[in-house]
Amino acid sequence: MEGFKHLKREGPGYQVKQYISLQHLIVVIWVLISIIVIVKTSYLKIGVIMLIFSLLLTVISFIPPKIYFDPASQVLTVINAGLVRRKFIYDLNDCEGFELQTIGLGFIPLGCYLYGNFKNISHFKRPVISQSFSKKTMQEVVNELEDLHKKHNRTPI
Repeated sequence: MEGFKHLKREGPGYQVKQYISLQHLIVVIWVLISIIVIVKTSYLKIGVIMLIFSLLLTVISFIPPKIYFDPASQVLTVINAGLVRRKFIYDLNDCEGFELQTIGLGFIPLGCYLYGNFKNISHFKRPVISQSFSKKTMQEVVNELEDLHKKHNRTPI
């Protein structure tokens, strides 16, 4: 069971790997623009404010959550690592499946998000399991999670 590409063994369960997505790229571009404003223009104060603002955004909101999948105890744990550190525990018996949502601009994919759908959770508060630019990567994560769940349980998600 150690042959997973997107799941890392962590104690009794597995941690889902997180990938670079659109919001990470936007923050990096914002930092680069603020550095260019500081170095190449005479707007030093604006450049410093932009740099501080982008670094605060990075620390506060763009640190990905840690997702632990424990098939033995039938639990999915989401630990937010931003400014507000919260821990959510979801029962896999209430899981209705996973949903891939792809956001694009015309034919250009901007991001693919993997959500967990649960019976008692609204559509707007469902947990984001992983995110990436590639739909293929997110489909591989779904396949690995379902394979792992099927090995420990004979009932599919």
